[in-house]
Amino acid sequence: MSDEPPSDAEAAEARARAVTTSLVAAWMGERYYRTFRPLDPEGSAFDALFAQRDRRIGVTCGLLWDGGGPPGATELAALIEDDLEGDEGGYVVWTPPGGELPSEEPRQSSLRLALTRGLGGLEPGERREVRLPLTLPLAKVDAEGAYMSVSGPLASEWTTLSEGIGGAFHLDGRGLRRLPEERAELEIVLTQIRDRAALLEQGEVTAVDAHDYWLVSRLPADEPRGVTVFGAPPAFDAGDGAWIRRSLRAQLRRAVAQSEAAEAAGEAVELTVLALGASLAHIGEEMATAALRGMSPATYGGVDLVALVADGQVRQLLQPRSLPWAPTPPGR
Repeated sequence: MSDEPPSDAEAAEARARAVTTSLVAAWMGERYYRTFRPLDPEGSAFDALFAQRDRRIGVTCGLLWDGGGPPGATELAALIEDDLEGDEGGYVVWTPPGGELPSEEPRQSSLRLALTRGLGGLEPGERREVRLPLTLPLAKVDAEGAYMSVSGPLASEWTTLSEGIGGAFHLDGRGLRRLPEERAELEIVLTQIRDRAALLEQGEVTAVDAHDYWLVSRLPADEPRGVTVFGAPPAFDAGDGAWIRRSLRAQLRRAVAQSEAAEAAGEAVELTVLALGASLAHIGEEMATAALRGMSPATYGGVDLVALVADGQVRQLLQPRSLPWAPTPPGR
């Protein structure tokens, strides 16, 4: 065993897995009306263990991305922890796909202060969007037509942006990484863009003031304590469906292998869980559910429950065929 300290990438992945495990334990508690206590997994074949009374649940935890976290994640987390002045809670900054953490000033301090303010006052289990100011270049390329081409996350809104405009436009929205969850908030952004477009002459370019909507949360059980910057390196393509399918298969094989190793060693567990962390702007964009449905049941037959963590939320991908405890009473 090496005595060398973990690299930044290894440390970022370890923190992300710990957050994933913590949120799945809390989600299981809410879903099954039971308390799941983390146990020391030393000597276990599993990545983590939960205890529910005298029952033991074996947990395999994996990430659906490679390469640690965004460069500067460890530094930013340490700076925010200093700003929180000894707060003993467990907090997460959910970096959206492609999100970069600036190392130069004043951008680093601006991001740090905005995220610290966003974390302030959060109750356990609470999520909150943080507005980060940015500008989006908008150009009028032709006086004819009524069309706006759009790059970045706003590309899906090109029809709405094209309504009622005179001419052909291009909006460079690549600097935007995450849209707001509330449709009313998004409509305000779209209206601002259309209003600026109406003022442009052919060949003119303007900068539209907007916001990136990053998410922060406080962990329900405040473990792991401190601040975790959760997310993939900026170059990771969260929309690569083929990569997601391959990665999911690999994590399922690892979960089955851990279950078989536990059985061979006489380690008794009454439920096996695969907890997956994903780097997504919104959990509704996940492709793991579709990937799992396209697989043979033999691929995941050795796993009881599969749950995905992203954007501060948990989604069940595979439901257990049976549970080791009595069903939840009606009305609960």
